[in-house]
Amino acid sequence: MSDGRIYYAQQNGNYLLKLVGDVRVTLCTSLRKCIGRLFAADKLQSVVVDLREAQTVDSTTLGFLAKLAFYASERDIRPLLISHDPCMLRLIKGMGFAEIFQIVADFAPTAAGNLKEMDFCAASIEQTRHEVITAHRTLMAMNCKNMQAFSALVKTLEKESESESA
Repeated sequence: MSDGRIYYAQQNGNYLLKLVGDVRVTLCTSLRKCIGRLFAADKLQSVVVDLREAQTVDSTTLGFLAKLAFYASERDIRPLLISHDPCMLRLIKGMGFAEIFQIVADFAPTAAGNLKEMDFCAASIEQTRHEVITAHRTLMAMNCKNMQAFSALVKTLEKESESESA
């Protein structure tokens, strides 16, 4: 498996996130910051998430992608998610992503020409734990299946966080 990378581009209010390789929790602080900047923009027209070169995407990353879709829906935008991998499609559809993304197998994003690699943002253990909790709470809010799948993880991480704070 190759190290994960996230690329982004924007052109005239059209935003593209391209995930490549093995994308995991270590990149989620960077992803969260990018999503925050994206939605601070005034002229948001479209959002595309390209998973065609992603080998694996962990649940924390999926939680932040779901958060991205929820932010977009607040602006009456339904983001596009591109994937042709049967395993990836089974995963994202099984988690309920077809309800919040338009999912297609192929698409040529308009902003693809000026892709830049997202800067890596290191995070402390506590900050990473918070990112994981936030992402999984987003997934849990999507449907009962996700609630059942991730509630034990979230409770455990919250207890760890509370015990370290005491």
